[in-house]
Amino acid sequence: MSQQFVFWRAERALDSAAVYSSLLEDGVTVDGLEPLDAGRAERAIIAAFPTWTVELARADGGNQTMLAGPGERGAIDVGYLPQAVVATCYGMDPEEWNVVIRAFTDLGMPLYDPQIGHRFD
Repeated sequence: MSQQFVFWRAERALDSAAVYSSLLEDGVTVDGLEPLDAGRAERAIIAAFPTWTVELARADGGNQTMLAGPGERGAIDVGYLPQAVVATCYGMDPEEWNVVIRAFTDLGMPLYDPQIGHRFD
């Protein structure tokens, strides 16, 4: 089972469902969102899981970080858009999801949970 989380920093209040749709479905830049510092975001997620293996990093030439949990239990696939981070978690429990969420909210990017269509500002 997988769980997806999306994070962005907005300059003002926006319709979160519309932002999500524009970013992920339409692939467009959204007026009112700040640019993403992908390097800072990647450092944060790697630091949040120090015992996990980095299987793919932005330095490998893409806009993605993949982490594998110890003993092949759990994985995180993080994609970087110009204005947002998309983290997809596989085989992880809710406590580990919270570590992912904290890694990005600590950078000032509130969580948008597309499963329930809610942004936690």
